[in-house]
Amino acid sequence: MRRSSCLLLAGFVFGMLLTRGAVAGNVVLTVGPGKTYTTISAAVTVADHDVTASNYYIIAVTPGTYTNDFPTVTRPMTIESTAVGQQVVLNATASPPNMKGIILNQSNLTVSGLTFQGAAIPNTLGGNAAGIRDQNVSTTTPYLIVLNSTFVNNQEGILTGNNALQSIIIVNSTFANNGNPNPSYFQHALYVNDAGNLTVTGSVFCGQLIGHDIKSRALMTTVSDNQLYDGQADAAISCRAGSTSLAIDIANGGAATISGNVIIQGAASQNSKMVDYGEEGLPYSDNSLILLHNSFTNIGSLSATAIYDPNCILAQSVGNTFTGVATLASPSSCAVFE
Repeated sequence: MRRSSCLLLAGFVFGMLLTRGAVAGNVVLTVGPGKTYTTISAAVTVADHDVTASNYYIIAVTPGTYTNDFPTVTRPMTIESTAVGQQVVLNATASPPNMKGIILNQSNLTVSGLTFQGAAIPNTLGGNAAGIRDQNVSTTTPYLIVLNSTFVNNQEGILTGNNALQSIIIVNSTFANNGNPNPSYFQHALYVNDAGNLTVTGSVFCGQLIGHDIKSRALMTTVSDNQLYDGQADAAISCRAGSTSLAIDIANGGAATISGNVIIQGAASQNSKMVDYGEEGLPYSDNSLILLHNSFTNIGSLSATAIYDPNCILAQSVGNTFTGVATLASPSSCAVFE
């Protein structure tokens, strides 16, 4: 699946889910200098206290910096920048009072045009503050949709809880220079726990410390048309080398499709493996690994492994390219290359 089809898919799912949440019409609350509310938290609180469950709220935020603004979302809503291409910066200079994330989400949420930066809590409390800490408890088409957003200098970019019905969609977003430098607190740029499906497309991951760019335990995982840097800097996007241990970790298997990505492993990576599938067990009855038209490049380790598949779920590799990679698949008999 190429970029255009992936974006169409994400757009279709986004439209379908948002429409379901807005049957009775939208209620727009404005945030910013001279607007009805000066903080995102204040607007979200008003929305959360509305007893009319059929109302769907759009929190429309004027671009700018909102420091130590920590909303908790308990009903379906959208939080978005009012100007295309201009970011709303949620800047944390103190620990979130919830000790979880800049936005703590407990319902269906869409964000667009937001930058999350500086989320941190003491290591004694987990050292895993996230830009978005998702604990969606909805049982009616649960979702988290992240569009055109940036996660930078957080201990964790996005961390989700366990909702086996949930769809998580990340489109055109950047995860840069996140992580906890303490090796005892192993955090990731994007960490999705038990979920129905995860789709990540058109996004950039770089500069992660110690943890993975993408870690997914979802039943279905689709990672397409992204740039993933694994222990390799890119000055053009102000990305440090970091010390990433994996570009993509499909920890518990399931149905995984990885397509059209550029994966670059550098000397600062802590792991010779680039993509890991099922290393922490296979709890799902349906397990498959398809890799289409990805570019795997290693410019660091002499023993780089592109695909690590210890449970030997036969991987289908079609049209992938490998540069500087010593081992295409391990075990070698567990992949078919075309």
